[in-house]
Amino acid sequence: MEDSSNTEGFTLIHHFHILGTHTYGSEDKARQEEIRKIAHRDFPIGPFEYEWYGFRIKVRRDVGKMDSVFDLDNVAGLIINAFSGRQIEKHRSAFPEVELYEDDKLRWVRAIQIEEEFVNSKDETEVWIFGKNKQDSTRKK
Repeated sequence: MEDSSNTEGFTLIHHFHILGTHTYGSEDKARQEEIRKIAHRDFPIGPFEYEWYGFRIKVRRDVGKMDSVFDLDNVAGLIINAFSGRQIEKHRSAFPEVELYEDDKLRWVRAIQIEEEFVNSKDETEVWIFGKNKQDSTRKK
């Protein structure tokens, strides 16, 4: 996935930065709400009618943490759940406008690209959200 619309039928929906890096844990509700609050700034107005969604997530961590235990795959789950209607409702979120899909099942989220980079600066997470455009069923194949 690229950073903008491309010929494969993806549209960049939103791009944002989160200070720090978070994975699943005892603070899931608060962390998901923090992600929603950050994403809410300049979030496009729905309804969103994409066939499905994809995420590109880049985690930047201080080089001093290179040997620490950190489950990169748990970063993605936290972010993806933040945009799930079920989680938004369950958490009684103050940011229901960021709902993209009903839940985080494969029906709605089919692409996840995640990478980790070590840097000489503070931790941060950068997120791109893409929508897969619906196919035109009237188009000849």
